[in-house]
Amino acid sequence: MNFSENVHFQMECKGMIIKELSQKTGISENTLKSYLKTNPVEPKAINSVKIARALGVSVEYLVTGGTEKTPQLSAETRFVAETFDTLSENDKKSVIALLKEMKSHR
Repeated sequence: MNFSENVHFQMECKGMIIKELSQKTGISENTLKSYLKTNPVEPKAINSVKIARALGVSVEYLVTGGTEKTPQLSAETRFVAETFDTLSENDKKSVIALLKEMKSHR
């Protein structure tokens, strides 16, 4: 994946929208959108750092999709995360409760 795809994925995983990322980074929404479109503009290094910090990942992860400290997620894990993000808040609470119950029975 490329920078744009990695930022999109991390935003989805964290339930973050462009407006929130803009507020956390101080980067305008229009500039962020230019980084995230199909043929994205490459961000300045300082903006890459701001975005990585706001998303809680390394710049290396955003650029390459992985680091020694940031393993790539399996297809199954990504599917679960992406599906979870589409659920209602009530359904999310149910899934979390189910996972906690399953974990306690290990």
